[in-house]
Amino acid sequence: MDSFKSKGLVCFMFRLPKLFDVLVCAGCIAMLSFFHWHGTKGPRSLENHARQLAKLEAHEFDLAKVSAKREAIETRVKLMRPESVDPDMASELVREILGYEKINSIVVNLPQ
Repeated sequence: MDSFKSKGLVCFMFRLPKLFDVLVCAGCIAMLSFFHWHGTKGPRSLENHARQLAKLEAHEFDLAKVSAKREAIETRVKLMRPESVDPDMASELVREILGYEKINSIVVNLPQ
């Protein structure tokens, strides 16, 4: 060891690991803070996840309303197909669109 002291290598050998350790710790702290920020405030954070779940529930509710409306329209379309025309549906459409009625018919319009 005395031969290294005379050449100044002991001082060099002990400074490099200390500087390296400090750099590694600083890098680890930087990465830890980066991931912490993204986990709490970033676009895929827990707060944003809760907001996305609330939006999803709202959209599912809207989807259920639209699906119910679509099913109602599909049943009306099935009644108007040429293969199986419902006479009540045909007379209702003639009454609404053309304004024609049978001579002896009584029409009661109910608000929808």
